[in-house]
Amino acid sequence: MRKFLISLVGLFALAWSAQAANWNDVAGLTPTERVRPAGVSNGIYYGEDGTSVTLCTYAASKTASAKRVFLLGDMTNWKLSGDYQLYKDGNYFWITLTGLEPGKEYRFQYAVERADGVKKQISDLYSEKVLHPDDQYEPKKVDPNLLDYPAGADGYVTVIQPGKPAFQWSDATLNFQRPNKNNLVIYELWIYDYTEGRSLKGLMKRLDYIQNLGVNAIELMPICEFDGNYNWGYSPNHYFAPDKAYGTEEMYKTFIDECHKRGMAVILDMVFNHATGLNPMNKLYPYGSELAQNPWFNVTAPHSDNVYEDWNHGFEPAHEMFIRALQYWLTEYKVDGFRLDLSHGLCSDKPNTSVGNLKDYYDKGVKAVSPDAYMILEHWGSNMATERPQLISYGMQCWSNTSNAYCQTAMGWLKDGDGFEDANKDGYVSYCESHDEERMQYKCKKYGNGDLQTNVPLRLGRVAENVAFNVLLNGSHMVWMWEEIGYDFSINSDLDHPNEYNNNYRCNKKPRPEIRSYFTNADRVDAFTKCAQVITLRTQLMPTVFEGNPTSVSINAGSKLRKIQWGRDVFVAANFDVASNQAVTLPSGTWYDYLNGATTALGTYTLAPGELKVFTGSPVQAPTFTDIQKRETQGLIEEWADNEWTKGEKFLLNGQLFIRRGEKIYSTTGVEVR
Repeated sequence: MRKFLISLVGLFALAWSAQAANWNDVAGLTPTERVRPAGVSNGIYYGEDGTSVTLCTYAASKTASAKRVFLLGDMTNWKLSGDYQLYKDGNYFWITLTGLEPGKEYRFQYAVERADGVKKQISDLYSEKVLHPDDQYEPKKVDPNLLDYPAGADGYVTVIQPGKPAFQWSDATLNFQRPNKNNLVIYELWIYDYTEGRSLKGLMKRLDYIQNLGVNAIELMPICEFDGNYNWGYSPNHYFAPDKAYGTEEMYKTFIDECHKRGMAVILDMVFNHATGLNPMNKLYPYGSELAQNPWFNVTAPHSDNVYEDWNHGFEPAHEMFIRALQYWLTEYKVDGFRLDLSHGLCSDKPNTSVGNLKDYYDKGVKAVSPDAYMILEHWGSNMATERPQLISYGMQCWSNTSNAYCQTAMGWLKDGDGFEDANKDGYVSYCESHDEERMQYKCKKYGNGDLQTNVPLRLGRVAENVAFNVLLNGSHMVWMWEEIGYDFSINSDLDHPNEYNNNYRCNKKPRPEIRSYFTNADRVDAFTKCAQVITLRTQLMPTVFEGNPTSVSINAGSKLRKIQWGRDVFVAANFDVASNQAVTLPSGTWYDYLNGATTALGTYTLAPGELKVFTGSPVQAPTFTDIQKRETQGLIEEWADNEWTKGEKFLLNGQLFIRRGEKIYSTTGVEVR
């Protein structure tokens, strides 16, 4: 399923139309034909002296080049001038600017007169920073020094900065050793909803928590510039510019550096299938009757599941852009890999061409600059049975949607596809939950077998066994944010309507776990602790064991007692029934009860419904956590201190956070409680 979300501000911005440039000022001027400098195609090329930049844009339909292109920006006082007319080289137009001030930011657009005489103002496709009318909201709060949106502009504006100081990466990043690609435990999150601060600044305060969970990679939902400010990110418009609603370039790089210091890789979710109408190449020949003239996009998507405008990956300039985007994030931001959304849609104007494109992107965009970087694909479609093995054998990985099986076992219904076989494969990333799937604990609360619907401790007791029987199987695995504490509100709920199920709430902010005392609840803290102990066993305590293959598994559909064995190193057993106890006999030899202080294990155990046991062949000490409540509450208070609308005294009462303004007291959702 595709996901998209545009804020009301973003919708209004779609209709933005500033005062058009005065083309009478350049009447009669024609472009000079001149070959581009060597190595220049689309994009922004800074001179080594820090005072010059060469700008180049493609401006043509399928049949005709644009008549002429001018630079419109701070350097022209936002007026058209013959001094800033771009040279023409076939379908490319370019100009070199000199005498710029090192370190200073400049704003500009290209003013394009198409072959048919229609005038357009567009940003640079390769913009690393952009401005938009809706920057007055979240972006200005995140970065008060952000340049204002200029009068005379129309839509997105490009910002350039010659001589920009280089970010100082730590040795942890420069020497980072990425975890084995088949031994990843990834934590997926949406920055906006994961922290109260709804920004990278807030996320930084969560890194200790994520590190304690034991994961060795963080996957960020899309951060490339997207429409509006409140958005999942699956409606992209620029691929080289991080969205300013979350933070500045320096904040993004600092976050990545801090992850590496904690031994965690950073994976970006990238949306190469489609772009919105705010993309500059779509803006030249937009959706509707003019799209047929646009070489960058397909009029009709040659694959399933498409939304917005479908990229033509067979068009060489578009193909080049995606290669350079992958290279850019690996080299400039030092990320460790990518998850490509809807990868089966990365086609030319013909169907079933995604495999060839993906191999080329992997070769030239990833391995050419960072050979061990990850490339994970959300590869569905009617041909996935034959295409995914090809892609995996080439070195990539594919998502494996195993959520239905884990929802079934969470609910205690051992039927209807509850086997875990698909979560036990090298080359795949399996998961119990993702941003696209319903929450296990919500389904258990709603549809659980027996008294699971009403018995909260019993229900939460099943969190760790599901996580264990995912992350301790073969291949790589993923945890969706808050899964580890049994988050039990629906993906179709809303912060202000927590118990209302509505498909329109799909991408809305969700009820926050901290302000509902999740971290003061003993059963949820126990779920976190066991999940962290299980994940840490794999990623830190015995990583080389899990780089191989389990020697035996019993994980078939309908099984009440399920088992995983990794030779003489690890033995895992759990009772997935809801009513009866199950007896398990340990393999021969001496074993230690990992979740019980590495005590010497008995030969046989009787497991209660929902009970998990993990044994190791040597005494391995599991990590313990005694300050989750204190740490998370303090982190929340610190985040709230950063928010303007929460100015006031913060205090805790019975484990919940409140704000006192004058004589009034408010909940964290802004409701006056006294």
